[in-house]
Amino acid sequence: MSNTRTTNRLIACIMFSDILGYTALMGEDENLALETLRKNRRIQEPIIKKYGGTWIKDLGDGVLSMFPSATDAVSAATEIHLASIDDPHLVLRIGLHLSEVIFENGDIFGDGVNIASRIEPTAPPRGTHISDAVRRNLSNKKGIEIKPKGDFNLKNVKEPVPIYEVIVTEAFERIMPSGFYDSFENINPEHKDSIAVMPFRNLNNDPEEEYFGDGIADEILITLSNIKELRVVGRSSSFQFKNSTLSIKEIGKTLQVDYLLEGSIRKSQNRVRINALLLKVSDDSQVWAERYDRELYDIYEVQDDIASKISKKLKLTLTELDKRVAPINMEAYEQLLKGRFYVEKYITYFDKALACFTRAIQIDPNYAEAYAELGNLHFLYTMYLLSPPREGFRKAKFYAEKALSLNDDLGSAHFLLGQLYFWQDWNFEKARNQYEKADLSAIPFYFTGTVVDPWYYAFGFGDFDKAAEVTLKVIENDPLSFFNQYTLSCYYTWGREPEKAREVLQNMLHAVPNYSEAYRLLAYNSFLEGDSERAVTEAQKSVDLSNGIGWSQITLSIALAQNGQHKEAKNIISTLETSSENQAISPLGIAIIYIALGDIDMAFEYLNKAIAYRDIWMLSLKYAPEFIPIRDDPRFKKLVDKIGYPS
Repeated sequence: MSNTRTTNRLIACIMFSDILGYTALMGEDENLALETLRKNRRIQEPIIKKYGGTWIKDLGDGVLSMFPSATDAVSAATEIHLASIDDPHLVLRIGLHLSEVIFENGDIFGDGVNIASRIEPTAPPRGTHISDAVRRNLSNKKGIEIKPKGDFNLKNVKEPVPIYEVIVTEAFERIMPSGFYDSFENINPEHKDSIAVMPFRNLNNDPEEEYFGDGIADEILITLSNIKELRVVGRSSSFQFKNSTLSIKEIGKTLQVDYLLEGSIRKSQNRVRINALLLKVSDDSQVWAERYDRELYDIYEVQDDIASKISKKLKLTLTELDKRVAPINMEAYEQLLKGRFYVEKYITYFDKALACFTRAIQIDPNYAEAYAELGNLHFLYTMYLLSPPREGFRKAKFYAEKALSLNDDLGSAHFLLGQLYFWQDWNFEKARNQYEKADLSAIPFYFTGTVVDPWYYAFGFGDFDKAAEVTLKVIENDPLSFFNQYTLSCYYTWGREPEKAREVLQNMLHAVPNYSEAYRLLAYNSFLEGDSERAVTEAQKSVDLSNGIGWSQITLSIALAQNGQHKEAKNIISTLETSSENQAISPLGIAIIYIALGDIDMAFEYLNKAIAYRDIWMLSLKYAPEFIPIRDDPRFKKLVDKIGYPS
């Protein structure tokens, strides 16, 4: 990949559009929401092109584009509204701003982009709001009038911004060609074939062998991701249909895919029989099927052959896999698959995963992927407060570097090293460098569309909107991922968008009514909104469901302190400080409790402890809203300087 950058500064009119109520629609009817998203693109693309505009990128359910003039941008925005007026679900708001931007490698940067995105939410449904810069550069346009709406205080914009509404009259509609808006329903957008890989059925009828069918399907999914023209649905979504009684059409419709790959596997000592079947969702027809009777050592060859046959059937190109390293010892490989299987079952199975990965490197001391998995597991131990940061991150880094010493093309190890530079070392430049190496790696990675951890944007730069945007992009290809939905609610919470956060969290609770972390984040939103009574109720629910593990008790103590129940809050602090040695306690969390108690000196005492302890969440200090009460204290700046945030 070339490192050449193409950078230009230019004056442009930036247009930011967003679908009103899209998150709620996704919760109510996922298929309808995805079709609405596709229709939005079918409508906008030709109109943007018609007026000389440039489609920059999707932003979840929003679109960022730019135009050579204010008149072109306003005309395009007006036609987009008219083209979507008959669809009750496709209700857009559009914001426009004219300024200098930096155009680099197909993307745009600058304050103007931020201002346009902030103007958009002020617009009414099916309406367009523009800045004064757009108004002043707008030439007379028949059928379009401009109405002042007053000065608005926009998020992250220092001075109030005068905003105007674009009013469309019948005169504008009369100049459009007959049947113009109906034509958008017949546009054939560039279609990208899509596939979901289902867990392979275990024909051994031994629950202990279940890991093997999941692992092989997962490996094939990763291999298929090397077909650039193919959209591969993420594991979290497709594996939810394991042992499902739904029909092929029902599963395909839910996942919004054209094809399903099914299979079964039977293993006997060193031999394996794999049946693979490619089905077309639209008519439930068989596109391709094959049976493989092979030695276990040939398993990588089988995976690659399946991907190759699928690419040929769909007339697509499979990227060469020259840098994939087949396992030398199949017993070690089986331990790797079994360990991954246990990691997916989360915290209560982490110790079993640890035993499997450890056994894998005992069998094969040069097994790079096993070292990477061990490193990632120790990272997870630390993030879930099961290991102290210094100990957990030290082990994670050791295994990540060992993996890369054996195979420098291992994307997962580069990504893990990026995580460690970010969360432990607070070295943003090195973190970004490792993220980019993971992106350039020949080994495909699990994130879809990006390998840069969204927390990098959220806590490194305070850009919670960017973090949410990246996560929404991932969710497009892995719509049923519970983890991605949860992190999205985190970015909305810290980004001070409680309505969006609550919408996502309530949808999660609808699916899993006893999910403690959803109640904890609901409490955090209530705390940030100043509703301490509601925060206490929600936090107590989280504590009850989680048995007080993790951040639940800290969140409850924060809520109690804000609610004036200082004695109860301090009792929790005492409990945390004397808790079992098996659980790592966050000094940062205790500092936040003291902020809520109004004891600022004790808060700074614990923040200094958090710095020395290398508390996992210390990176939240500069931008997280719970620290607003102490940001003017000189001691706060000293702490921020110790972390060394990028400007």
